[in-house]
Amino acid sequence: MAFGRPFDGARRRAARALLVQLTVLAVLASGSTRSLGEPAGDRQADDGDAEMAHVTFRVTVPETTPAEADVYIAGDFQSWNPGSSAHRLYAAGDGTYEITIPFEPGRTIEFKFTMGEWGTVEKGPNIEEISNRRLTVTETAVVELAVANWANDPMNSTITGDVRKLEVPGFLNGRRVWIYLPPGYESSPDVRYPVLYMLDGQNVFDRASSYAGEWEVDETCERLIAAGEIRPIVVVAVANGEMARSYEYTPWIDAKDRGGDGGGGDAHLREFIEVLVPFVNGSFRTLTGPANTGISGSSLGGLITVYAVYAYPEAFGLGAALSPYIPWDEHHLLRYVESRPRPDAKLYMDMGTREWGQPSDGDADGVDDSVGELRALADLLVAQGFDRGEDLMVVEDEGARHHETFWAARFPDALRFLFPSERLDSRDTTEE
Repeated sequence: MAFGRPFDGARRRAARALLVQLTVLAVLASGSTRSLGEPAGDRQADDGDAEMAHVTFRVTVPETTPAEADVYIAGDFQSWNPGSSAHRLYAAGDGTYEITIPFEPGRTIEFKFTMGEWGTVEKGPNIEEISNRRLTVTETAVVELAVANWANDPMNSTITGDVRKLEVPGFLNGRRVWIYLPPGYESSPDVRYPVLYMLDGQNVFDRASSYAGEWEVDETCERLIAAGEIRPIVVVAVANGEMARSYEYTPWIDAKDRGGDGGGGDAHLREFIEVLVPFVNGSFRTLTGPANTGISGSSLGGLITVYAVYAYPEAFGLGAALSPYIPWDEHHLLRYVESRPRPDAKLYMDMGTREWGQPSDGDADGVDDSVGELRALADLLVAQGFDRGEDLMVVEDEGARHHETFWAARFPDALRFLFPSERLDSRDTTEE
């Protein structure tokens, strides 16, 4: 059992999920959503929703959709739950699925279709990420839609090199884990390698499993290792907890802006330290110790990355925080870093100058707020003794936004900084 009150965290997550379900059921009571198996158009409006506009979503799915698959609609009208039983579509035959939902006329909704989890969210014709669908409801109607592709379809895989799925006993209730092994791993039995653990693992290696875009870490590692720009490394990617993502990636509860969400980050990291890292070190030829063990993530994943390096310097001595979401819990990360001793670590941090699209300058200092927050964090690190260019690299990416496309583009620089190329010597043939 992981350290950090995992049972309390599990109960808190379960309670939160139950609250979402009860809220959805309350909204959809009295026949508000057509029962599964009920043909579209046969349902009579109840007195309670006679003023509502009943929208029937009729969806055609790709031929690769498994015959036994369930299809769901997830949107801002039901808290973006990808597998809500109240929003499972009825299989109408011939590759079509339907559901009827009442809305207030004039309401604009955003939504997507899934097969029960964000790891199977719909994608575009070229397996690309698509924007949320939008619909302004004006009257009762049938809306004909088509899903071009699903995430996690093996037919759409873009994996390059030696990437394997791992079964890690006792780790986060069977959480999905992938591992990238560098070129030469099988043919060089005496060589050991440093390890980088990556968050939001669905997006790390494979466009088929990604829910918001692929970082192309496998392709990047293959290219940089072959060119001698970085030393060969092992990369372990861990899927996020989907609806529990913000809970797992934040060490503190955000009562002001997030309604009490968050606070499970420390317990999540303990699962890495106590279960995953020992399993990887025992199963693969890795170099151990903080100098050879890194962690990386973006947004909230970037927040927990910086926290991990400070909270557990005995475990993580390398960190890459891309677009870290510093505002969480009224900028708690800044206060935390300032209160802690300087870890013996090497850190890469970055931020786009247009993280949220339009410039934001709430403090009127002439600098985008996200960039200002990154500079404030970097100043704290420098004041503690970090040396820019030596053990700290800070990048401001002009025009870049808060998205996987930009993180993928900057990630090679993070790898070059954390794992610079060097000649393999005797230190790489024994554990440290």
